[in-house]
Amino acid sequence: MFKIKNRILLLLLLGMQATLANDFNLPDLGTPSDSSLSPIKEKEIRDDIINQIYEYDLVMLDPIIADYMEKLGFRLAAHSENPQAPFDFFIVNDSSINASTYPGGLIIFFSGLFLRTENESELAGVMAHEIAHATQRHMSRFYANAKKNTIPLILGLVAAAVAAQHSDSPDAPIALATTATALNQQSMINFTRAHEYEADRVGIDTLKKAKFNPLGMADFFEKLMREKPLDERYHLPEYLRTHPLSINRVTEAKNRAKVHPTDTFVELETYDFVKERLRVFTKVIEIDNASYYKKLFKDTPSNDITQAQIYGYALSLYHSHENDMALKILNTIKSTSQTSLIIAILHANIYSEIDIDKSKVLFQKLIKIYPDSPVVIDPFIHMLIKSGDYKNKEKARNLARRLVELYPQKPNYYQLLAIANQNLGKSIEANEALATKEHIIHNNYRAVRVLKNTLKSELDYYQRARIEAKIIEYENLITDKERHREILEEKTGQRRF
Repeated sequence: MFKIKNRILLLLLLGMQATLANDFNLPDLGTPSDSSLSPIKEKEIRDDIINQIYEYDLVMLDPIIADYMEKLGFRLAAHSENPQAPFDFFIVNDSSINASTYPGGLIIFFSGLFLRTENESELAGVMAHEIAHATQRHMSRFYANAKKNTIPLILGLVAAAVAAQHSDSPDAPIALATTATALNQQSMINFTRAHEYEADRVGIDTLKKAKFNPLGMADFFEKLMREKPLDERYHLPEYLRTHPLSINRVTEAKNRAKVHPTDTFVELETYDFVKERLRVFTKVIEIDNASYYKKLFKDTPSNDITQAQIYGYALSLYHSHENDMALKILNTIKSTSQTSLIIAILHANIYSEIDIDKSKVLFQKLIKIYPDSPVVIDPFIHMLIKSGDYKNKEKARNLARRLVELYPQKPNYYQLLAIANQNLGKSIEANEALATKEHIIHNNYRAVRVLKNTLKSELDYYQRARIEAKIIEYENLITDKERHREILEEKTGQRRF
């Protein structure tokens, strides 16, 4: 597990990558296809970053939050200038106010930014802005025009954050931070606002087409700008470092938005519930979530407490193992067609601690209505795994297999399948699932190593043939960089780099 200071450095460096991309001075915007990286190079960078955010446990894997972010992202992407472009939307579990775009349509949000928004249109405004950076290929064009050593330098800095974790020198994190600061300052010197204005213009158009309030983007940026300190060197939110704002830019965004009294917008009620869920799950060591909600309910008139805040209170009580009180609070919520599922899942989760048989009945009812939804299947599997009953463990395995069939590119579902297999004593299948997970996050060397170790077990003909075929497939995908990294790890006994 990361020491806190090194985890923070890693998160800052992830944000710094966006800074370097969005702020580097490009003298001529041209068209999105001019002077951009090849699709192969874009994929290489994208894969490397995905590998890192999974490897260092930065991704928020909660199925409700992940599902919401993906649906919001693809709703906007469908109305962007390039609806056919590939996109991946991730949310990082950290309280920093930041978001960043990478080559290949990779968009990463920090949970702190989500929590700082006040409505769905503000959140959609930031996401539409990031999607515009992707469709206009700002990041790709930056990399293509930068010096050839820029890419390995940036990605190497992320690796260095982990190396600092294992270093015996107390100066290693300081040196790393100094390097990051120097690069960040240089990128700011070279910054051009042209890309930001273009992303605003394109993003606002996307918001209008997707039926969000186009003022959401300008309102959020204005809010951040109002909070901007007089001395920008101190306490400046990461998003302002990577996306510098000005009064002119905010004013121009407001003028472009132009909302008419007859305009109608479509915002989901689930936004508020997901926001409270995110508040509970975001890693802020100084905050005890149950205490936060208890104080909120004590200091706020009952008429001003929202249904989403009641949900957040019940969720925080559940995570504090105050299950009876959590159930009592949850039962006071008035659900709607949009919020009924998220409430029902928490209801079933709470019962998994009180009466596991009743919890199973509740989940079975939900899965009949939503047979292909990871929002239901994922927590159902977790409930079945901890029940201890053999039949429940078998059902958990079947559901996990169903999950990876439905979502074959989600590495965390293979991890869940591995656990379900191991609980049934099926270690061969568990290792195969783990190898597939490593393959998906582009750790093919490690995947091959897992499979070769599995070959030492007693296997039947079909198992051996299947595993040997996967070894051949994955070996052909191992890069020289990955091979060097993993061999070094084996020699030093250190985890990664």
